[in-house]
Amino acid sequence: MSRRAAAAALLALAVAGCAVGPNYRRPPVADPPTFRGEARAEPTSFADLPWWEVFHDDNLVALLREALETSQNIQAAAARVEQARAVAGIATDQLYPAITVEASPSYQQTFSPVQVPGLSLNKPYQSYLLQGSLSWEIDLWGRLRRLREAALAQYLGTEEAARGVVVSLISDIAQSYFQLMALDLQLDIARRTVAARRDTLALFEAQERGGVATRLQTASEEGNLADAEATIPTIEQAISVLENRISILVGRPPGPVARGDDLVRRVVPPEPPVGVPGTLLERRPDLREAEAGLVAANAQVGAALAEFFPRLTVFGNGGVESTSTSSLLTSGATIFGVGAILSWLVPVLNGYQTEHKVQSQRANWNALVATYRQALLNALAEVSNAIGSVQRIRAQRDRLVVVGRARRETVELARIQFRAGVASYLDVVQAEQNLFPAELELAQATGAQFTAIAELYRALGGGWRNAMAPPPAGPPAG
Repeated sequence: MSRRAAAAALLALAVAGCAVGPNYRRPPVADPPTFRGEARAEPTSFADLPWWEVFHDDNLVALLREALETSQNIQAAAARVEQARAVAGIATDQLYPAITVEASPSYQQTFSPVQVPGLSLNKPYQSYLLQGSLSWEIDLWGRLRRLREAALAQYLGTEEAARGVVVSLISDIAQSYFQLMALDLQLDIARRTVAARRDTLALFEAQERGGVATRLQTASEEGNLADAEATIPTIEQAISVLENRISILVGRPPGPVARGDDLVRRVVPPEPPVGVPGTLLERRPDLREAEAGLVAANAQVGAALAEFFPRLTVFGNGGVESTSTSSLLTSGATIFGVGAILSWLVPVLNGYQTEHKVQSQRANWNALVATYRQALLNALAEVSNAIGSVQRIRAQRDRLVVVGRARRETVELARIQFRAGVASYLDVVQAEQNLFPAELELAQATGAQFTAIAELYRALGGGWRNAMAPPPAGPPAG
């Protein structure tokens, strides 16, 4: 049985029996039939797929596998889960008797200011005690069980928080990876543009030497070449920064990141199915964590209500006592005792302190309900925004492909006609000036297509089933 299954079983036992206060019920929340931007509700969602089936890239899979093993964020989240698990264990221990063992040596000396002949009144007294004690609060009204229920819910909440860290980390690394590939493509475009403009400059210089062109043409192309060359250091710096970011997310020192060759040749997957909005409550770790907080708050209300009723504690002790250690276990006097304590903090006489505790816990519950509903609304908005991004970026890229094809053809025709003396140098310069930003914009849109899908996967809670599962073996990340 997994730790989560065991914790869920304990949580079910926590609410069994006589326990005052309301049992948890999920509060009503917004439940639209479809996400905004979704053509129709799909019965399935690609967010149910493990991440290694969503991102078909060996280098990216290797990076994510490494991150799951070495990321400091994941290790910190795992430590918080262990801490909450221990706290839940403490709350469970409160239901059982507390047993203590006591060993108590003592020494007393009496002094008398009056001296009686033949009688010594100044004597030492030694005593040795060995005993065990038991104390047990009988949970008549479920106060301790409600406290344990709250602690277990908080433990499950930290597990969901840890899953949320994993889901966010997967998305962050995937998006950064595709942005990095888009920058590689932009760098390649910038270098090809520089090479092309050098050829154009050489053509203008040759024509200037032959008296066909003027210095104006050559100087203009020199400026265009310098403009393209200036973009290369900027892109290279952006690549370095992004590589460092990915390295830190993975849990390694800043350094190079292995990746694919060309983003343009990748086939962008079709618009993926997203499922129905109601599944977010079961899939997104942040919503599951928020609901665990509701379970804990509801249990705290019950624990506060139990304060209105008396507490019954039974106790007992037994052991031996002697004046010497040698006779402690042989001729020591046996001592024992049993008893019970019924304590009750009378609500009328304590300034309504208990009632105020109940009011405080109920107010906390109401606040968390509102927070939970707001979190769901935010989740719905995130999914809708991601759906819109996938659709709009796809449409934008389709148009940019057409623009890029037309601009490249324009440059080729302008150069041919310029050599033939049909077109002017201004036609060539203008064509090159239009091509460079169009190609850069297409590269950015291509990378944005993949990052938008990664963001949609995260917004849907993608990978929630397999967040902690080991991915398949693959090549190491370099």
